[in-house]
Amino acid sequence: MKNKTLAIITASIITAAALILTASLSLLNGAAIDISDALVSTAEPVIDNGIADDNVEIEVNVEDTNDVEIDNDVDEEIYVETEEDVTVENEAPAYEYPVFDYVEGDARNVYVCGGEHVDKGVVIDVYSHKTGKLVGQLAFTSQEITSYISSLMREEFKPENELWIEEKVSCVALPEGDYRIEVYAGTWFSYTYGTSGIFELTQCTLTFSGGEKLTGYIDFLIADLIADIEAGNVEAPNPEMAVSKLIYA
Repeated sequence: MKNKTLAIITASIITAAALILTASLSLLNGAAIDISDALVSTAEPVIDNGIADDNVEIEVNVEDTNDVEIDNDVDEEIYVETEEDVTVENEAPAYEYPVFDYVEGDARNVYVCGGEHVDKGVVIDVYSHKTGKLVGQLAFTSQEITSYISSLMREEFKPENELWIEEKVSCVALPEGDYRIEVYAGTWFSYTYGTSGIFELTQCTLTFSGGEKLTGYIDFLIADLIADIEAGNVEAPNPEMAVSKLIYA
C-alpha cells in the first residue's frame, strides 16, 4: 500500500514539473517572437491597412561613435588671393580728380595790376598760419583748371551752408591749421589746408561748409608744393607777388 501511494506522489511531482517546464518554454518563445517583431519593425516601413508608409522617420541613437571612420579625403576648393582681390586703402582725396595738362605761369601774367582780372588761369597763394607770411605760390595758365574750379564752386556754393554764430551774429572762422590757402580763379576764396571742406569767400569773409570737392581739388594741386615747403626746398616768394597785392595795387 505504501509503495502504491509513493508511486502516485512521484507521478504527480513529475507531471507538475513537466507542466512548469512547458509553461516556461512557452513564455520564452513568446518573448523571442516579440523581440523579433520589434527588430523587423525598425527595418521595414510601417504597414497600415496594407499600405506601406515610406515617410516614417526612424530615430537611431548612436551611443558610441569612437569606431566611426571620418573620410578626410573630401575634395575642397582652394581659394588663392590674387592682387586684383586685394583692396588697397587710398589716403588720397575721396574724389578722383582730373589731371589737366597745364603750364605754370607767373601771377602777374594771370592777374593784371590795378584789379583788372584776366580770366585765363589760377593762382594759389600759400600762407603760414603761424607767421602770416606768404611761403609758396603756384600760377597755372590752364583754362581747363580754371573752368573746373569754377564748376566746383558753382556746385558747392550753397547759401544754406553759410556758417554763423547766431548769438554773436558773426561768421565762423576757418579751422586752425598750418597753412591758409588763398585761391584766385574767377572767384577769390580761402580755406585751411587739409581740412574738411570749410571755405571762405575772402572778399566778404563769409564761411561755408560742404566744399569737400572744391578744397580737396586744390589740396590735390598743391600737394607737392606743400611737401617741398615742409622739406625746406622752396624759397618764399616776394610778398609783393601775393595776388591780393596785385589786385589792389
